[in-house]
Amino acid sequence: MSTMKKYLLYAVITLAMSASFNENARAQFYLGGKIGGTSSSLTGIGLKSFQPTPKMYLNGGLLANLALGKRFALELEFNYSGKGSAIQYYGEYQTWRGQIKMEQKLHYFAIPLMLQFKFGDRHNYFHLDAGVVSNTLIGSKFNGTITVEQQNGDIEEYPMDLEFNPLKSDFGYAFGFGMMASGFIFDFRYEIGTKTVYQTEPDSPEVYNRAFMITVGYMIDLL
Repeated sequence: MSTMKKYLLYAVITLAMSASFNENARAQFYLGGKIGGTSSSLTGIGLKSFQPTPKMYLNGGLLANLALGKRFALELEFNYSGKGSAIQYYGEYQTWRGQIKMEQKLHYFAIPLMLQFKFGDRHNYFHLDAGVVSNTLIGSKFNGTITVEQQNGDIEEYPMDLEFNPLKSDFGYAFGFGMMASGFIFDFRYEIGTKTVYQTEPDSPEVYNRAFMITVGYMIDLL
């Protein structure tokens, strides 16, 4: 783990311990679940003619929220997180030219750890979030179509299934905001990956995950 990641985790733990020892703090513990959509794309350096565009994917899972005092909370989640991107480009070769459309689908088991700063009362509040996300790849698929125009003018379309091997894990930072109203929750979150999706080689593009997430759910107060 890099030094920056360690410092961030230490800061989260320190804030949690500080709040827990505050004599005015009243602990609250919630369990819940949420589901939503992700607008995901691949971003990076050296993509050149390959311009990824966002695609919509599913995300959701279970969460545990430990509120410490009136202002801070820690939220640990166990989620399915769909990511990926659509890619299009136009190619010309000796005997044909055509449009290539592809989609990279990435399926992750994600564990976000978020620090929340809250505004409001015990059961109704807004919050700002910042934290880290550990992503483990559980599946992927890279497929698409190629529309070919032959020299004689004929146009044909072919399906494509490509063999790419994404890296098995990603580590990201997440930021967002949300609200809770009598147990119902709404969250907006931005996540950016810090590890390249594919093993990089000299002069090859560096590609990273980027996602905007909107989720709704419900939490039950256990304390």
